[in-house]
Amino acid sequence: MKVVSKIMQDKFSALKPYLPYGVIESWDDLNPRLYHDVHIYWLKFYGMWYHNFRPCSLSFWCHLIYTIIVLWLVCFLPCIGEIVYLLRRQENIGDIAEGLYLFLSEMYTYFKIAVFWLNKRKILSLLKFLHCDEFKAEESEHREILRKSIKTARFVMTYYSTMCVGAVSVGIVTPFTENFEILPTNVEYPFVDVYKSPMYGIIYLHHIYYKPATCIIDGVMDTILAAFVASAIGQIEILSFNLRNFEVLADRQYMRDIKMNREPRDRSFYIRSVLKKSIIHHNAIIRYVSMIESAFSLASALQFMLSVMVLCLVGLQFLSIEDPRSHLMQIVWMAIYLTCMLIEVFILCWFGNELIVKSLDLRQAAFDGPWLTTDPKTTMFIVIFLERCQRPMRVTAGKIFTLSLETYSYLINWSYKTFAVMSNMKR
Repeated sequence: MKVVSKIMQDKFSALKPYLPYGVIESWDDLNPRLYHDVHIYWLKFYGMWYHNFRPCSLSFWCHLIYTIIVLWLVCFLPCIGEIVYLLRRQENIGDIAEGLYLFLSEMYTYFKIAVFWLNKRKILSLLKFLHCDEFKAEESEHREILRKSIKTARFVMTYYSTMCVGAVSVGIVTPFTENFEILPTNVEYPFVDVYKSPMYGIIYLHHIYYKPATCIIDGVMDTILAAFVASAIGQIEILSFNLRNFEVLADRQYMRDIKMNREPRDRSFYIRSVLKKSIIHHNAIIRYVSMIESAFSLASALQFMLSVMVLCLVGLQFLSIEDPRSHLMQIVWMAIYLTCMLIEVFILCWFGNELIVKSLDLRQAAFDGPWLTTDPKTTMFIVIFLERCQRPMRVTAGKIFTLSLETYSYLINWSYKTFAVMSNMKR
């Protein structure tokens, strides 16, 4: 397999500048770029990633013009059309619900982009912090833990974005089943009739471009937070391994010193060295998690609140369809859209919950270690560490919601209650 992999790397080496890091490159170095390079690749593709070009350079202006064009096609133009549609259909609650849930879901995507740019320094600091010495793999077990963590982060990004684009594709083909009487997204513009040729074809082609682009950008904005949390979880798992096996790691350090012709110390020295590194490692993880929360707290808070509104509006749109049999494709589209919304919030809550569970497991890992066979002075390191682990690490959204499965269940409950109230008002 390694020979085949090497052959494939040589064969497609010319594509390296055009593909995310880690697609062709080997993962042997476990470069932290592997966590986020797929996200950065797509953000660069749509002109949403940070750049350091000088304002007087041609690259700066080319990048700026490209970003403005993408923002106009993906953000401003659809929003104008959706707002005009809502203003012209105020008397029909079904039309309002359909237009409003799409408008809100797209608006918080653009809000997340704005927050992403406002927090440029914080996010770049996070990417830089991943390369710190405390987070480097020193043992073969560490490498396996990091490899698994990277696979999880890349899997979530790739398959969630693919699922969203697939869902949008259903919406794009919906006009075929409705005799081209509707558009994938209900929009209207001043001074033009979007349902007459050739304007209908132009708007339809615009939807084919902007709908997948919005989904990919939204998927990147959500899963980049999940990737940061996944990297923190991977470091916690490494720390748990070190605490459960600190005697084994001490013996390995002892053997390394002998192989490198260094003067060996007594065994307690190596044990204390491992425990000191574990405490420093723990401090680094705590700082890293606080940096994650600082960078993404505001965007996550808005997403949680708008998700409740979008979920109940989609349910209300279901109820407004008078003849479901004649609009099967539209119902399928809304069902898939609702599923994507639920999975989108579930991803964040699941990773946040794993962070809490793994950080709580640190106490058990420290207790499971062979601390009973150590001297009292060394045991004090364990006692100090146990005290530090009393409060689990967690990421909150706006200091209001904790990213956890418990919050996810509350979110679903709130959505159902809001939907029940709105459906009663409709009746």
